[in-house]
Amino acid sequence: MKKAGIVIVILLMGILNQQCLKTVDYEKREEQSIQDFLRANDITVEPTASGLYYIEEKAGTGLQPVKGDTVSINYITYNLNGLILDTNIDSVARKYPDLWNPQYNYVPFTFVLGSTQAIAGVDEGVSYMKEGGTATLVIPSKLAYHNYVPLAIYVNLLEVKHDTTTVK
Repeated sequence: MKKAGIVIVILLMGILNQQCLKTVDYEKREEQSIQDFLRANDITVEPTASGLYYIEEKAGTGLQPVKGDTVSINYITYNLNGLILDTNIDSVARKYPDLWNPQYNYVPFTFVLGSTQAIAGVDEGVSYMKEGGTATLVIPSKLAYHNYVPLAIYVNLLEVKHDTTTVK
């Protein structure tokens, strides 16, 4: 009976080890796809401490948001192969019949910086911007949907409203 228990424990350890190896493999493939995307687009930028790749397209000249501020953005979300997945910009959505929804109200996306209203990668990326600026955020899945599928999101920071309760 003891031998059977030991065999079961060894088998379970092997299965758990396989699952860990699969996770590592997915993480390696995700990072490789990010590196391939950056190389293909001739982008040389280092990731932030969290793993976000922040690529400033145009520097803004307005306010830079801080945690607690309300921000409004326009965005285009696409996969690393260039397929547009989502946008809040009507003129962009209309170019893609599978994407455009006539019942959707295409308006700027407004959220409180530092809340959970936006995925972590967008929240962090917007914190580096100033009003009027644009950037592309290459977001690993750990900062988005935790599915080992990285995203790229083009962001235009339209407006920052400072939280008057934190301004001194």
